[in-house]
Amino acid sequence: GEVNVTWSERSVSLPDGEQVMLRAPEIKLERLAYGPLGEGTLMGARLAPPLVGMGLLEAVPEASILALAQRAPVGRIRGHVNRVWDASQGKTVVGRFGLKANHGSLREQIAAAFIGDLGLSTPVYPEQNCPPIQRECKEQLSADTKIGFENNSIAAEITPLRLQATELYLRALAVPMRRNVDDPQVQRGEQLFATSQCAVCHVPELKTGEFPVLPQLADQTIRPYTDLLLHDMGADLSDGRPDFLASGSEWRTPPLWGIGLSETVNGAAAFLHDGRARNFTEAILWHGGEATAAREAFRQLKREDRAALIAFLQSL
Repeated sequence: GEVNVTWSERSVSLPDGEQVMLRAPEIKLERLAYGPLGEGTLMGARLAPPLVGMGLLEAVPEASILALAQRAPVGRIRGHVNRVWDASQGKTVVGRFGLKANHGSLREQIAAAFIGDLGLSTPVYPEQNCPPIQRECKEQLSADTKIGFENNSIAAEITPLRLQATELYLRALAVPMRRNVDDPQVQRGEQLFATSQCAVCHVPELKTGEFPVLPQLADQTIRPYTDLLLHDMGADLSDGRPDFLASGSEWRTPPLWGIGLSETVNGAAAFLHDGRARNFTEAILWHGGEATAAREAFRQLKREDRAALIAFLQSL
């Protein structure tokens, strides 16, 4: 089908008179090749998250994530874990990957992306993901994939070896080194990041534990700026789509390491789950729900202090 995206915009005024335009995507699907989607289908835009440091995040002990969830609330801020079914392990685990912490392991994240984003089957998800109502989809795939039949079964398009290789590659992707850490403006911004309550969810420091699958990642102090928990971000950021224990307005705290290089890597800045924010200021001003106090603290900062906080984010 065809995906058409338009943007609705509104202006937000800061106390010092600065005007910031906030935009949100509106999506329309047209010319669906296999007929209409099922009634009640939920739809939302998604921006692919950065892939650096995923092995280190996987090496954080589950007990550490649970301990973060058990912290005393700070104002309205109270995160919780998502417990998800991990098909690659055949059990329910604590989620840590995905925009709604809806994947519990790197293998599960990769296999779900292969089938959901690329339509490629794996040993974890051997069947194609045609919606039941779209019969033409399944019929066409069956006709086109007869070459894959072996002993009356369909061979996975991504072999176990390729899945394992992809897993190792993503697990080993390093985090870029921070920049300008001795800059007084960056140091001031880091202080403001903490006093504005940003660091309550974007926890600066975590520790990895034992990690036999890649021992080089074990027992390290890391600075991902995430608690890997779900937080209610308010109605403005809700996509109405629940995912296991995550509600439509709840999102995993995204890691911030490497975020300062986003525009360099991608050619344009785009933040939040659907890429609506074109810079850090817009991203912060979209925060609501549990993050309302942090957003308002940022709004009330002097212009030079806002610039310092942004400089800190650009240093990550």
